[in-house]
Amino acid sequence: MTSPTTGRKYIPQPEGLNLEFHHRSAGGTLHLQRCDDCDRYRHPPRYYCPHCSSARWTWTPVSGHGHVYSWVVTHFTVDRGWADDVPYTTVAVELDEGPRVLGAWRPTGAATLYVGQPVALVLEPKGEDFVFLWVEAA
Repeated sequence: MTSPTTGRKYIPQPEGLNLEFHHRSAGGTLHLQRCDDCDRYRHPPRYYCPHCSSARWTWTPVSGHGHVYSWVVTHFTVDRGWADDVPYTTVAVELDEGPRVLGAWRPTGAATLYVGQPVALVLEPKGEDFVFLWVEAA
């Protein structure tokens, strides 16, 4: 957790399937669950497929490419570790494989953000158990 006096950024400590998601993606390639029965990808990770209720899945590498579905700009943070970074933008990305994931916008060059914009995810490990998702213009 963030120390109110030091202002260090909080790094989440995922567990269960969320921890497995981060461990699988730590090598720089995004991995999602793919249902072994209906072949659909899903995120966030779940024990049962929301489409066919199957309990069988495989962690599968995905492209990390998609398009902007939506975003929100944060102008105030209660976590002092992020105070120097406001305002920052959290982006909902609809991946080419179907599911949506959240990441932080990292503008490159003169790129502006718009709905439908092609983007790519860049994964940055933060410690052993968490991977930060950056969103960049494709």
